[in-house]
Amino acid sequence: MSSLIGGLNSLRKANIDDIHRGLFYSGLFELATGFERLMKIVVLLEHKISNNLENPTNKQLRSFGHNICELYSTCGELAKKHRVHIEMIPNDVQNDMLLVLSDFAKGSRYYNLDELTSQNNNKDPIAQWLSVIQYHIWGLRSDVREKLQEDALKYGDVSHWYQNLNGEWITDIDFYYFFTATEKASYHVSWSIISLLRPFYYLLQAQTIKLHDMQNSLPEKVPEDLPHMYEFFSFLLENKSSVLRKKQWVWGK
Repeated sequence: MSSLIGGLNSLRKANIDDIHRGLFYSGLFELATGFERLMKIVVLLEHKISNNLENPTNKQLRSFGHNICELYSTCGELAKKHRVHIEMIPNDVQNDMLLVLSDFAKGSRYYNLDELTSQNNNKDPIAQWLSVIQYHIWGLRSDVREKLQEDALKYGDVSHWYQNLNGEWITDIDFYYFFTATEKASYHVSWSIISLLRPFYYLLQAQTIKLHDMQNSLPEKVPEDLPHMYEFFSFLLENKSSVLRKKQWVWGK
């Protein structure tokens, strides 16, 4: 929960300038951690359901690795099994998000350090995330984009150049536009993340109810304190209009 909220806050504040671009790393790190742990909670609870309330071994849990794309797909099948009413079918940009987070969890989080070595097989996660930002910029209302373009032409300077997130050099006009557009689009990025995660609230709810029913039907079992896991993730129930206004994510709000 803390990782997911922290990731949302970091990406909300992140931008393409030197001061704020480091927050993309923080956000991806926290989100990758949060996504992986959330999905492994689901896998762990499902193991208990399928194995008479027995916990998986550490080796079994580690066998799922850090592949967030595969874990999400596995959880999608479990959501169908438990008849969760929201289908876990990511759209194109959400698939891109999962891929960036998966790559980050598997190794691209070390990209900057690996650049100092002779062999770096990882992709630049920030350059990857740029396509996610651009998708959401194009998703802004046309009048909003037109106003941002007008301001960029008014305040930008063609004689100054800056590096974009992918290392490409762009004029101050383009930089001004992408900076202000990234700020606007960050709210929509948050919504894409929330809508990607929302089914987990209901999946955890279904699993927890099933586990409590099983525990009540097996009096010979030593009582186990099974928390209502979904209660930690009530922030995933925020509606779109609320998410698009939220400047700061706080637990329970």
